[in-house]
Amino acid sequence: MPSLQKLPGPDVDVVVVDDEETIREGCRMALESEGLRIEAAANGTLGLELLARVKPRVALLDLRMPGIAGIDVLKRLREIDPRIVPIVITGYASVQNAVDSMKLGAFEFLTKPFETTQLLDTVQRGIHHWGTYAPAPHLSVKRKAEPTKSLKSQTDALLKSLEAAEEYAELGGTPSGLADEIRVLEKQASYHARQLGIVQKKGKALHDFVADLHDVDAIVTRHQSKRSGLIQILLDVQNKKKWLPSHMLMWTSRRLGIPMGRILEVATFYEAFSLEPQGRHEVQVCTGTACHVRHAPELSATISALLGIQPGETDSELKFTYKQVHCLGCCALAPVVKVDDAYYGNPSMKELKQIFENCNEDAPSAGEN
Repeated sequence: MPSLQKLPGPDVDVVVVDDEETIREGCRMALESEGLRIEAAANGTLGLELLARVKPRVALLDLRMPGIAGIDVLKRLREIDPRIVPIVITGYASVQNAVDSMKLGAFEFLTKPFETTQLLDTVQRGIHHWGTYAPAPHLSVKRKAEPTKSLKSQTDALLKSLEAAEEYAELGGTPSGLADEIRVLEKQASYHARQLGIVQKKGKALHDFVADLHDVDAIVTRHQSKRSGLIQILLDVQNKKKWLPSHMLMWTSRRLGIPMGRILEVATFYEAFSLEPQGRHEVQVCTGTACHVRHAPELSATISALLGIQPGETDSELKFTYKQVHCLGCCALAPVVKVDDAYYGNPSMKELKQIFENCNEDAPSAGEN
């Protein structure tokens, strides 16, 4: 990889705050080999003192340390200098830890042990981010307060489009630019419908597509449009849709001003996220040792026959996603099936049919997501 680029600024590029000497020295050697100046502290208390004194570009923070933990250092970092780019390094990686860290402004979340190239790449991006820092401006956009009127004709729709074009121009756009943007969104709406295997009229496809974008807006607003809330925002989108459709990721990128590449990095890093369509109901069968010896393979075959899908697949109507897992933690009930949040021990075919029929009773009408 290319050498890390330094920018005019602090004398110290990176401060490492970690109670493990091997981590501190490993980071020092890797980063100093790229010409960066490194300082290190063995605990949170010394780390806060060092950060306040040298105000580096990047801070590498261990989450768990004696005394003041890294998460507490992260909370106080913005008071020291809002430009410092915090990168969390931890051996205790979890979605919750990542969410908590990102909410507090962490730029990245590295899991120990990490590769040297991964460290260098992350610090490179952190230094670049430091160089692009600017206080968030308080934008005030004039909006017309008139209530939305129902459209009675194509003429009404045309007038509304012209009003939208006027507002778009006031924000620095051009009429042709707006038309191009709309065409792109229309194509994405059609692609999304095809991706789901849903044949819809254009109006219905656009309606569902726009509703998804409004859902993103509501979620982003709930998190105050903070970039640091990206992981939780994606979790909320997934809770809403059961997966992360590409158009909702695109809209999240636009609303937060975060590059799509960065959003895809996060969405593909954590196993909790899915970029493939998922059913409204998740069916899991345990294939661990205790379940296997009690005929889990036969149970799995029965479920496949009833749902018409194999493990790892989702049905065409997006009702069920079927998975095989190594352990559900209920060995005494083996073989175990989990449907959404409910557990069933050694269910018969008749019982499985009833369980799946109960799920179907709650399913929305065709075309709804």
